[in-house]
Amino acid sequence: MRIGILSRAAGAYSTRALMLAASRAGHQTAVMDPWKCALYIRAGSPRVMYEGSSVDHLDAVIARFGSATAAYGIEVLRQFESAGAFALNSAAAVETARHKWRSLLAFEKAGLPIPPTFTAGDANVLEKAVKRVGGYPFIAKPFEGTQGSGIILFETPVSAKSTLSALWSLSRNYIGQQFYPEAEGVDIRAMVIGEKVEGAIRRVAPKGEFRANLHCGGAGYMTRISPSMERVAVAAAKAVGLGFAGVDMLQVGQDIYVLEANPSPGLEGIETATGIDMAARVIRYVETLLKGK
Repeated sequence: MRIGILSRAAGAYSTRALMLAASRAGHQTAVMDPWKCALYIRAGSPRVMYEGSSVDHLDAVIARFGSATAAYGIEVLRQFESAGAFALNSAAAVETARHKWRSLLAFEKAGLPIPPTFTAGDANVLEKAVKRVGGYPFIAKPFEGTQGSGIILFETPVSAKSTLSALWSLSRNYIGQQFYPEAEGVDIRAMVIGEKVEGAIRRVAPKGEFRANLHCGGAGYMTRISPSMERVAVAAAKAVGLGFAGVDMLQVGQDIYVLEANPSPGLEGIETATGIDMAARVIRYVETLLKGK
């Protein structure tokens, strides 16, 4: 099998892990920077070229997009799909999952529990919106963002109005969500591959921080999740169309809330905490799907 990994970070842990797992399984593997891919429509064959060579012949493509590469990377992924390659996570699914508002709409449509959430574009409607999601403090998140970047905790109307007004003037859109202090900077990351949770970690924020993301200094610990939480995680990935996802959830008392489904979840934290070769399981999943085609 010929597998392409779309990533600007060839040396990153997750990219290297996937490349090594594919190579060990006997597959031809290439890491490609999506910005170095040239795409063609009605210009003869091939449809996709990488550094001057045709790459239309790939059997499968695995996308690893950060914020900087996502917009163009999604078009590259879509082009590979149109050329006949199987995408572990489709361009449409990645696009939906990366957009916090659209993904929450998909979760709600699937009947999944999500925190009370609003979005607005003007300071005049802000206060009423905040009251409807539980009041202050509340969390604001950019429509698109990863690794906890851009997330703000607002504790007063003055700080919320001044900051969000400035961001709206720059055409930066945000969602607002109820803040759960009882969660104490802890969330659950469940790694979903196909119809199964292959492993989960409890992420704990460092002292003085409310974000539990590992890139924000959080620590990850292996955890066993309940069957109900596993069903929610699998359903969340399915709701946005992802075959491979890191689903983030909050547990507040007996209640579970889905926060997001990450289409390019990092592997280092969960592999270190659980001892599971998650990259190898991803490659086996790709093999299984391609055999069934």
